[in-house]
Amino acid sequence: MRTFVVDSSAVQLRLDRFVAEHSGVSRGAAMRLIADGLVQVDGRIGKKGAALLAGQTVTVTSEAQDDQSTPPVPQPELPLTVLYEDADVVVVSKPQGMACHPLRAGELGTVASAVVARYPECAQAAQPVREGGVCHRLDTDTSGALIFARTQEAWQKLRSDFAEGLIEKEYLALVVGTPSDDEFDVTLPLLTGRGGSPKMMVATTPEQIYHPAALDAHTCFFVVQRGPTHTLLRVVARTGRRHQIRVHLAHLGLPIVGDPLYGQGEPGGQFLHASRLRFGSPSDPSKRITIEAPLGADRATLLAELLPPLGGKENL
Repeated sequence: MRTFVVDSSAVQLRLDRFVAEHSGVSRGAAMRLIADGLVQVDGRIGKKGAALLAGQTVTVTSEAQDDQSTPPVPQPELPLTVLYEDADVVVVSKPQGMACHPLRAGELGTVASAVVARYPECAQAAQPVREGGVCHRLDTDTSGALIFARTQEAWQKLRSDFAEGLIEKEYLALVVGTPSDDEFDVTLPLLTGRGGSPKMMVATTPEQIYHPAALDAHTCFFVVQRGPTHTLLRVVARTGRRHQIRVHLAHLGLPIVGDPLYGQGEPGGQFLHASRLRFGSPSDPSKRITIEAPLGADRATLLAELLPPLGGKENL
């Protein structure tokens, strides 16, 4: 339990902001403490929007956990497939349906929780530490290769390389429909969704394309195999925008199978798989590391159901 007395400098300050500033936690963590009834003002349960008066007593009856500065909870019971490791990094195969890292303190069931249980040094490699050392992100329903740093120096180097487009990223995408060309690019910028929508949107008009908030996005597509109703594509993401591959494909009328936002959301989750990464060693710039992530059994089964055998490409 911690108790604070409101002085004249904090008069009219909102309760959630007061708790955040005096407890050293984020506003989000302070708001949850208040919502859970763990903050009292003069002995009564406080309300987050209440304005404080000089002389009032604020009591926090539980230690707040800050989302940003709380590392992932180690969970050795979670499965983990390691594709590669050295002194700088560990690369794992992320399952479909598992988040990369927790968004809230104490959240369980993420890849980061599985990683820090086996590689505890990863918990201190990233900023914020809640990310458990992950160097990039994949959507929850996207599977495939995911890099975790084991040192702060490696994390900083790899994050910089991702930002500068120095890391090669390839994906496999199973889409509904059949493109007319075997190879095609999309270079249309993206805009965040309107009205708080989680969707990204493709900029198509001159006003949208040259909007200050428009984000450059470049995706290359190569047909691996065609079927009567579906197509397997190899995808090279030249930039790393949110939902980039998904929204570019939907714009072309080729939504990813199972995509809940831009397609039909069929059972099984969206069929997008990070199949290959190529990056420079953080401690040895002359060394290039190539990682291949095979499809999981569930995705291989779905692929076999929607397309005939790949003929020589079974290891995809």
